[in-house]
Amino acid sequence: MSSSVWNIFELKRSILMVARMSAEISYKKDAIYRKWVAMHGGVYVPVSKTTLPNPYLNVPHRDVTTSEGRSLTLVNPAYMTRQVNELNKEMPSGHITSLNPIRPENSPDPWERESLKAFERGVQGASDIEIAAGKETFRLIRPFVAEKSCLQCHEFQGCKEGDIRGGISVSIPMEGLRAIEKSRMAALSLAHGFLWIMGLTGIWIGTRRLSDQILQREKAEEEMRALSITDQLTGLHNRRGFFALAEQQLKLTKRSKKRLILFFADMDGLKQINDVLGHEEGDRAIIEAAAILKETFRSSDIVARMGGDEFVALAIDLEEINPQTMIGRFQSRIETHNQTANRKYKLSVSIGFSSFNPENPSSLDELKAEADQRMYEQKNGNLKDVLRNPWQIPRCHFAVSAEEIEREDCLMKNPVAFSGRRSNMMVRMLKFPASGYSSQGLPT
Repeated sequence: MSSSVWNIFELKRSILMVARMSAEISYKKDAIYRKWVAMHGGVYVPVSKTTLPNPYLNVPHRDVTTSEGRSLTLVNPAYMTRQVNELNKEMPSGHITSLNPIRPENSPDPWERESLKAFERGVQGASDIEIAAGKETFRLIRPFVAEKSCLQCHEFQGCKEGDIRGGISVSIPMEGLRAIEKSRMAALSLAHGFLWIMGLTGIWIGTRRLSDQILQREKAEEEMRALSITDQLTGLHNRRGFFALAEQQLKLTKRSKKRLILFFADMDGLKQINDVLGHEEGDRAIIEAAAILKETFRSSDIVARMGGDEFVALAIDLEEINPQTMIGRFQSRIETHNQTANRKYKLSVSIGFSSFNPENPSSLDELKAEADQRMYEQKNGNLKDVLRNPWQIPRCHFAVSAEEIEREDCLMKNPVAFSGRRSNMMVRMLKFPASGYSSQGLPT
């Protein structure tokens, strides 16, 4: 935009300079013609309808007749200047003017009068753009200094050599120059318009690319952030993600005075699944447990895998829901899942909970510790069920004696003794995997 304004400004200035130069050339031309004629004291030309004797020239021998009988009249510099400029009205024209002219037609117009007065104060010239009769004209005037040759006509007026007798005024029609200016301006506007469009297109493309890059970077940052708080195996939040989101939710809950329930869950028998069926099957069990946990809770709740076989869920605003109801719903889904045909083992998850009271707030670690304690209370019960119900262990071929079964049953009745030693029967159960299992001789 600034380039277009600057170029238009320069174009207008150039047009004015051309007009001024044309006026200066015309002035100098008239001045040189006058000087040449004045040097020769005027020139004689044949008298004709267009060149009659000058009635304002009162000098001896103004009119002469040649030996051949031709009538000649003396043309002084002013007469010659006027006739030359009258030959072509379309060319820059000039004339002599004065505040005290001998010839009335040389009287100044208002603009020239002001300029002539300025010459008397020492001004050396004037120029301006003038609009008259709807036409624009560039005008220039220079002072006319009386020379010795001028005194033959103006001496009777008290004129002396060196006096400022008037001025030479030149007028340049601007119509042709303005046409050139308009054409150049249209070309400039077209060129700058094209450049402007190209520039805007470039800016748009650059902005679009920059915007795409910013979006891609933000997307990559969001993906990286999501990866940093997401468990890769289950798709749930990981430990870091859980603590970040849960701490924020606890702060909001303190202000809103709403209730929170934290559930802590741990899978039962994951090590046995890994040892007997391999870690790939163990991973599949973790994924199944995570899916059931996610299905049980709402999308607004925060569900995460803390690592290994441990899970946690922070249920938000459960005013009308009993935590035991949520646990029952979760265990019901586990049982439904275990009824799937051709399963190699039964999925079992122990779960405990703790409540957040905004009137007496607890820290996240305190809530987790309380839920963890309740979860282990349930896990001890689940472990006894596992020993009494081998169907929950991965399908194995049990080759055990009745004495071993009786001994294991005694151990289950004595949890202290059981916790201090490893069950031989369990070791044997996990030591010999097979495609099927036999419950012969096992307690029901």
